[in-house]
Amino acid sequence: MNKLNAVSEITLTAIQNIPEINPGDEIASIINQCIEAQECSLKNNDVLVIAQKIISKSEDRFVDLKTVKPSEKALKVSKEVDKDPRLVELILQESNHIVRTSKGILVVEHKLGHILANAGIDRSNVGRTDDHVLLLPKNPDESAKNVKNYFEHNSKIKIGVLITDSIGRAWRLGTTGHALGSSGIKTLIDMRGSEFDRDGRLLETTVIGVADQIASASTLLMGESSEGTPVVIVRGLDLCDDSDTVSDLIRPKEEDLFR
Repeated sequence: MNKLNAVSEITLTAIQNIPEINPGDEIASIINQCIEAQECSLKNNDVLVIAQKIISKSEDRFVDLKTVKPSEKALKVSKEVDKDPRLVELILQESNHIVRTSKGILVVEHKLGHILANAGIDRSNVGRTDDHVLLLPKNPDESAKNVKNYFEHNSKIKIGVLITDSIGRAWRLGTTGHALGSSGIKTLIDMRGSEFDRDGRLLETTVIGVADQIASASTLLMGESSEGTPVVIVRGLDLCDDSDTVSDLIRPKEEDLFR
């Protein structure tokens, strides 16, 4: 699929009353129960969008900072960025390398390949003591696949699953939704050399990051603070496809002018 077919309508539905998620919880089963309680249902070609945080909680990606011993490097970097050296140690452990530092800012290349602040480690809405933080899932694509398989096996439907997080952008203020993991959904649509614009010119640079577009739209319903709606059903897009994943959205380092 190299083209995003125009549609006249899409719908986004936030699933309400998702409970506090704990380590070991069967996330797909809980989501299914909440969908049914809301008298909703998943249909063929729906995209189920899930906030990373509840995935990380179910996979017990909690870390108590009291158990973290900073390395020499973490102590040095923590002084540069004015951050807790224990947090800096975790950031370094979760990263391939540091991209940028400034007071209050530590941007890294995460082991998953994403460029983001603090390796995506979060302290808000963790649901534990102030010393606890939450790491990103180890394998968001696998997490998405597990949820997808649950619904396709139990409901006999074909869906896509997208795991999202919030991210800041290099050129603009504010955070937006960001695709972190996926299964069964087209994430990148490359129209270069195969499609024409309305004037008949062959497209030369048009590559659509459709997974990020869906993530951003879903974040409008998920919210960024205390809304408690980490699951959204997106309907109306024909994007079910297994040909790529979120990793295909990451710009190769040799093409990245800002690294």
